[in-house]
Amino acid sequence: MQFKFDFEYLIHLIYCAIHNLQPEEKPENISFNEVFSLGKVHEVANIAFLSVDKLNNKPDEQLYAEWQVFYFHSVQRNARQLAEYGELTELLTDNKIRWTEAQGTITKTLYPTPDSRMMSDIDLIVDVDSLDKIEELMNSLGYEVKKIHENELNVFPENKSEIEFHTEYFSEFYKGSALRYSGALNHPFNDAVPSEENEYKYVLDITHYYLYSLLHVIKHFEYAGCGIRRILDLYYLKTKLGDSIDSEYIDSVLEKYDFTENAHKLITLSEFWFERIEPDIDLTDTIIDVLRSGNHGTTDIKLRNDLYRDAADSLSKAKRRKVKDFLFPQKEVLLEGYPELEGKNYSLFAMRLYRIKKNFTPVRIKHMFTYFGRIRKTK
Repeated sequence: MQFKFDFEYLIHLIYCAIHNLQPEEKPENISFNEVFSLGKVHEVANIAFLSVDKLNNKPDEQLYAEWQVFYFHSVQRNARQLAEYGELTELLTDNKIRWTEAQGTITKTLYPTPDSRMMSDIDLIVDVDSLDKIEELMNSLGYEVKKIHENELNVFPENKSEIEFHTEYFSEFYKGSALRYSGALNHPFNDAVPSEENEYKYVLDITHYYLYSLLHVIKHFEYAGCGIRRILDLYYLKTKLGDSIDSEYIDSVLEKYDFTENAHKLITLSEFWFERIEPDIDLTDTIIDVLRSGNHGTTDIKLRNDLYRDAADSLSKAKRRKVKDFLFPQKEVLLEGYPELEGKNYSLFAMRLYRIKKNFTPVRIKHMFTYFGRIRKTK
């Protein structure tokens, strides 16, 4: 095979690892350092190492050792996170709080080994009226707790994984004016049933889990970008669950809420990279976005996507609206940024003055003009 870019060789290493194939040796024009760096950013360097370890001509001794340590740390991280997950769900069960899950802890089970799939944090879905009780429990353990809004609670245990408690699949932050995500899927316990071994653990059926996982990847892609690991998730969703889902139902939901085009792009990319199926569409822009995104997206991609969504009349008008919204934010935006204003009964003008007094320092002003410059340069 010809490898023109470093990312192509990284994809090759991942492909060979998941298919248990002998990888081709690195060409001279490819940099092991760049491949490793890209793999770390996209949280797939651990999988790539399985192929690197099979090469006859391995990276230099120092880089190989660093890559190997990264791999072993991913194994240790997986074991630690699964232990933390067990402790957490046992705590919820002991306190008679029903819960379900739909992200990394399940997706891990689709991979050849759970440690192959790195996980950023632990996500659980609970009832909205359980959040106060959960907040009390987490505080009693000495954990740092932050209530993002009425439907999400984030917990930061010292030396442990971050925990996110959600009460819906997609929060208001991602719904947008058309309520696309919440319309497509947003009633967690309506689509889940108690497991046989634990009445407080609810389990999604395969079709709704597949739909949620696909929409979750699309959400990242549409918001601030999604990286290689999420495209690899789509490969495992298709190969492990594709024959067991109600595809007609999923297709109808995707079409109804205008997800079909992006779903096709991302699934086609997963097939191209990890099944070597030639695409029926041009994936150039999609690949560029995925590579630029890293695992969690970037602020530049978020800004561009925000502007594109608001550019029905023109991009230049969308840019002007973005600047105006920054300079003159609405009440709900101010309350989100400054929760201490809640219940103060301030006028919108007074709240905006509070924001100016609180934040308009020389450093903040410099950041503001940098932000305006990014808006201006967006194409």
